[in-house]
Amino acid sequence: MAAFQLCRSPLDAFSIGLFLAVVLSLSGCVTTVTGNNIEEASEDARVKAQIDLARGYLAKNSYQSARRPLDKALEINSRSVEANVLKAIIHQREEEIDLAEKHYKLALKYEPNNAQALNNYGGFLYSQGRLKAAVVPLRKAVKDTGYAARSQAFVNLGLVEASLDNTEAARSAFERSLMLNTKQTRSHLELADIYFTSGNVMRAADHYGLFRSGERQTARSLCLGVRIATALELPDEQSSLRLALKNLYPGSAEAKNCERESGV
Repeated sequence: MAAFQLCRSPLDAFSIGLFLAVVLSLSGCVTTVTGNNIEEASEDARVKAQIDLARGYLAKNSYQSARRPLDKALEINSRSVEANVLKAIIHQREEEIDLAEKHYKLALKYEPNNAQALNNYGGFLYSQGRLKAAVVPLRKAVKDTGYAARSQAFVNLGLVEASLDNTEAARSAFERSLMLNTKQTRSHLELADIYFTSGNVMRAADHYGLFRSGERQTARSLCLGVRIATALELPDEQSSLRLALKNLYPGSAEAKNCERESGV
């Protein structure tokens, strides 16, 4: 069986929405400051109130509305890591790349070991195709055993390692992510790819099945499924996945490449 590697594009691997979801999930308690009390509250409470307000807007994808409270938070405390990270995400979303990097670097200047900032900065660098730079903050982020989104950071690290052709490091990262959270379906897809490429079709099939049980199929995953079904001589499964690939993604470049390579 010939080895193959399905492509992993930065835009596929690291969506802004994914990182934003991680950041929003770490919001913790909401600080409510109303009326004149906002001026009397502590600096930390005032910053927290503005960040919470910004999070509310970001949860609704209202990026412009989130700018003002974040600017206020940074006026109160320019060293706020959370405010700088959220500001960076907004700039990244709006393709203001230099400003995004500026705020990521400010966040890490003030807290070099902040896992949230490291994780998001690594994703930002990967989205820009800066693979060797991206792996550095991500390797650092996963060392923080108290980081609430550590399992996702391992997924992100695995994607970067895979893109650098560090296959064993990628496999290890994806498996660590699943040890921390068995619902990391992206890790199952990546491990299915890795094991199939190495010739371990049964392990690939196991991970592919777990991916399918919890995630919507993409052109890439369907193509991988076709190849696994072909290798296991499962004609009905192969036909079903082949039909889904043609019907759901008939014009995608990935689907066309899969058709050429596998004779789908």
